[in-house]
Amino acid sequence: MITVLTAVLAILFGAPLQASGDPYAVGQVWEYRTRPQEPQSLLVIREIEDSAAMGRIYHVSVTGIRADAKWGPTDLAHSPVSRQTLDASVTRLSDRRPERMPDHRPGIADWRAAGGGVFTISIAEIIDLIDQQL
Repeated sequence: MITVLTAVLAILFGAPLQASGDPYAVGQVWEYRTRPQEPQSLLVIREIEDSAAMGRIYHVSVTGIRADAKWGPTDLAHSPVSRQTLDASVTRLSDRRPERMPDHRPGIADWRAAGGGVFTISIAEIIDLIDQQL
């Protein structure tokens, strides 16, 4: 009975639950706690993988960024984040879709080649860090 109720709630609220109870799935578009200058920004889950060393890794793209730098990015093609980051950042599944989607695959390839880590801070803080580096 509980399994049926969980499935019905997931369908009604648009949050597919995977067997692991993970509310996040590839292809989902989320609204998140944005910085004040980019209230229309969206987060998209591009890939999910499990790592023995880092746990579950969510590869996300973020669209609609307004970087402080004159020639700064308008999209973040790839960022590897933790469940903690998503839990602290997302507010609701969105019915909006990004106008364009950056290719996340080169970023994931570079991240893997470098043996990169995973962000555990909020999405807004990640974008602030990128702004500071520009």
